[in-house]
Amino acid sequence: MENDDDEVPEQPTVEKSPRRRTGLLVISVLVLGAAVAGTLLGPRLFAHSVASTESTAILADGGTPETGEGSESEPSNPQAFAPIVVDVKSRRGEMHHMRVGITVELGEKVTKEEFERFQPRGRETAISFLRSKAFEELTEPSEFENITKQLNERVIHAMGERRCSRVVITDFVAQ
Repeated sequence: MENDDDEVPEQPTVEKSPRRRTGLLVISVLVLGAAVAGTLLGPRLFAHSVASTESTAILADGGTPETGEGSESEPSNPQAFAPIVVDVKSRRGEMHHMRVGITVELGEKVTKEEFERFQPRGRETAISFLRSKAFEELTEPSEFENITKQLNERVIHAMGERRCSRVVITDFVAQ
C-alpha cells in the first residue's frame, strides 16, 4: 500500500525563453566591455583632465603652460638626497619625528660626482631649516607652500644656483 503523503509534488520547470537569454547575454557583454574600456582608456582620459586642470591653475597664477612659474617643463638631471629624519618640537614642548624626502634638479652641466660633493651642504641647510620650525607650522596644510618655497631658496643658495635649479619635496611624513 502506498501512502499519498510520501509523494513529492514535481517542481514546475521554468523554461527560459531564448529572448531572455539573449537579453542577459547582451547586458553581460556590455558590462564587460565597459569594464575593459574603463581599464584601458581611463588612465589616458584621467591624465588628460588632470593636465588641463594644472594648466588652468598655472595660467590663473600668471604663468604659461609651457614654463609654469619660470621652471622648465622637463626636470633636468634630478638627484635625490638620502631621506632626512629630524626631531621637531611642538609648541607644547613635545618632540615629533619627521622624515622628508628631497630631490634636487641639477643644472645642465652638473655631474653626479659634483652633486655628491655638494649634497652635504644642501642636507645641512634642510635639516637646520626644518629644526628651526615648530611642528605645528610644518604640518599646517596652509603653510606647506610657504615652507616649500623657503626650503627651495635655502637649499639652492647652499648648493649654488649653478648646480641646483629646483628643490622638490618627494616625501613628507610627520608623527
